[in-house]
This record gives sequence, C-alpha cells and structure tokens, in this order.
Amino acid sequence: MSISSRIRFYKKIKQFSKERNVEKILQDDWSGYPEFQLFCQDLNLILEGLPEEQLQQKQAEYLALQNQINPHFLYNTLEAIRADALVAGCGNIADTTEALATFFRYTITDVQHFVTLSDELDNVDNYFIIQKFRFGDKLEMNQELENEELMSARMPKLLLQPLVENAISHGLECKVGEGTVTIAVENSEKTLFISVKDDGVGMDEEKVEKLNHIFSSQDKTRKHYGELKKEKGGIALPNVNSRIKLLFGEDYGLHIYSVEGVGTEIRMTLPLIMEIE
Repeated sequence: MSISSRIRFYKKIKQFSKERNVEKILQDDWSGYPEFQLFCQDLNLILEGLPEEQLQQKQAEYLALQNQINPHFLYNTLEAIRADALVAGCGNIADTTEALATFFRYTITDVQHFVTLSDELDNVDNYFIIQKFRFGDKLEMNQELENEELMSARMPKLLLQPLVENAISHGLECKVGEGTVTIAVENSEKTLFISVKDDGVGMDEEKVEKLNHIFSSQDKTRKHYGELKKEKGGIALPNVNSRIKLLFGEDYGLHIYSVEGVGTEIRMTLPLIMEIE
C-alpha cells in the first residue's frame, strides 16, 4: 500500500472509530468473545498512535525525490555509454553498464510490490557484475538452491541485495586476498530461509550480540537507528529486518552468525509464499 493510500485508510479508520465509538465497545462485556475484545484493543492502540503527519511528510519527501530523478534520462544515458563501449571494443564496460541500468530499473520501480525469489536473485546477479567491475577476481559468488521450485516463492522486493552488499562492504572489502559470497536457499513446510554467507573478516562476539539484540524486536530497531547511522552502511540490515517484521510479524526477520577472522552468515527468515493471494 502506498503512503497516500495508507493516509486515506487511516483517515477512514479514524472516522469509523468516531461513528462506532470504539472506547464504548471496549467498556462493554465481551468476556465471551476474547478474540473480538483483542481486536478492539489492537484497533484502539492503532488509532491512538497513527503517525499521519509523519506519513504525509514521508510522502512529500518521496515525491520531491521522485521529481529529481528522471529514470528515462538515466536509462538512455547508460544505454548510450554501453553503445560507445561496444563500438570501442570494451565489452567489460558494456556489460557493467547494462547491469547498472537493469539494477537501477529494478530498484526504482514498484518498490512496494512482491516479487519472486528468481527476480531477487537476478537483481543480485546484476549488482555483483557491478561489484566485479570494481574488485575484479577478488570477488566470487555462489548460489545453493535446495529446491528449484523455490525460485517461484514470493517475497518483498529489495530484501536480498542489501545482505549481499553488507557481505561485500563489511566482510570482504577489508579482507586480504580473494573472497566468496554464498547465497543458500532452503525451506520447511511454511518457512523460507535465505542465508548470505561470506568468508571475510567476521565480527567479534560483542558486535554480533548487539546486532541480534537490535534485530530481536521492531522497537529496538528504531531505538538504535541513531547509533547505527554513524557506521558505514549501518542501517541497511535493520531496515530490511524492520520491513520483514512489519509485514509478517516478530517470528520473522534477520539473525547473524559470525566468527572473527572466519566469516559471517546473515540468515533471513520469511513465510513461504508460493503465490499472491
């Protein structure tokens, strides 16, 4: 749901609360209907804390940013660079430019939509081509898929690339010698597990505990944003974790395993969704 749609939805909910008197409903005797009472309590909490002004500000910021970016100008410019590179016989530059254009197109458009795991992996492939242009043979990437049918699994857009970016920037960029990122996908009956592993510098136990503590609940993620912003790329993983928990609940999200000098694994847990209902 877009920001403007959410604002309209919240206004309708507020109007509903005035007309139906949610407070009075809560005062009635609903002891025989605990599910309904819980629903009313949750609704009342939502009504008390609706961040309408914040949503409107975010919408304004989004529209301002959108007006600054002309995607067609960007794509056309990159295509012109790619064409010149092909004419000059610079195939590597042409491939990287094409990957960059595809990556931007995927990143800018329809951010709120669900996509397939295949789409997310394709986006990561394009991102990795761009990184290979920077680092050359220092970087390699492997993909391990337990079940080919999982390629059709649905997930929110732009969850996977930040994990790969984190593995490169925090795990492999500082490593002496070559490094590998491995994306492993597996599932249980109702859950999808995606792990992004690197054999980079790793993290000490204290930092791992701190990050997992932040990931453990949505409130802790918000509380530590200011501190994480001080670190390079520090808020990318909490943002991903936040999106997952907002959509699916506290049972899902990120968890980090790491050993200093050995490497890091970020494990993402999602509900297994094979089609959009």
